[in-house]
Order: sequence, then structure tokens, then C-alpha cells
Amino acid sequence: MKKLIIVMILALAYHASAGQALVPKQAITIEIGGKGLLYNIRYEHNTGNNVIISAGFSFVHLSEKQTDNASTVLSFPLSVSYLYNFTNTQHYSEIGIGTTNLLTTGDLTEYGGITDFFINPTLIVGYRFYPTDKKWSLKASFTPFYGTKSLSNNEGTAFKPFGKQLQPWGGFGFSYEL
Repeated sequence: MKKLIIVMILALAYHASAGQALVPKQAITIEIGGKGLLYNIRYEHNTGNNVIISAGFSFVHLSEKQTDNASTVLSFPLSVSYLYNFTNTQHYSEIGIGTTNLLTTGDLTEYGGITDFFINPTLIVGYRFYPTDKKWSLKASFTPFYGTKSLSNNEGTAFKPFGKQLQPWGGFGFSYEL
């Protein structure tokens, strides 16, 4: 009886560790949409318990055809997510929180040459697929964020939808294990 219990415990431990081994320790992710607004390139680190800490970067240059004024928006998304495996397969659900940090500068009338920094809280609800014995993975996520400030002037022109309200958002990504 003791041998049977030991064999069962070892089999369960192996089965549990085999399911968690699919999530890489480190990865680079390219995401369209998502936490970086239009896109982002992100480093992800698995702490060992399927808790993913990530930091990313994206760059967008905006210009007005009528005035030839331009602005730059840099995005620095930061997040912490937990991956849960319901069926002990390569399919994971993701839940997390983070911030979409924006640094804006330029001479658009909305900015008046002023550099500004925005911290926008973000939620993450998603799905990740880790193929067995592969170094890549796919993800899709719903990433609504709360725009803490409007990217517009007092008259409420361009980019007003980003300010002071919940924004539904989402993205698709591809990750490669380092």
C-alpha cells in the first residue's frame, strides 16, 4: 500500500510539473494592441509559480496634415499576471493588473510643446497557448484601461476618448522563449 501511495504521489508531482514546464522562464513578446495601445515589444519573466512580470515599450509618432505639427507618444506598459492551467494542457487563462504609462511630447496644439506623463491602470484577462516542445506561444487578451488624463487641450479636441474614462481594449501577441 505504501508503494502504491508513493507511486501515485510521484506520478501526480510529475504530471503537475509537466504542465507548468510549458510556461517559459523568460520570453520576448510582440503584441498588437494590448497594454501598449497600438503595439508593444515586451520582456516577460516567469517567477516560477506561473506569475508573469512584464515590462515593455512602444513608440508612436502622430502628425496633423493641416498644420504639419507633430507629437511623439512613448508607451511603457508594466504588468503582473497569473497564468492558470485548468486542464493541465497547453491552454492557459491569464488574469492580471498593470499600468500603461505614456510619455507625450511635441508641438501639436493639444500639447503646446509640453512633455507630459500619464499612468493609466490596466486589467488583463486573456488566453495563452503554449505548444508542447516549442519555443513560441500565442496570446489574446482583453486589456481595458482607465485613461487618467485626456490627451487633449481644454477645448476637448483630438484624443479626448482616452481621458478620464474606462477604455475597452485588447490585443494579440506572439512570444518567443529566451
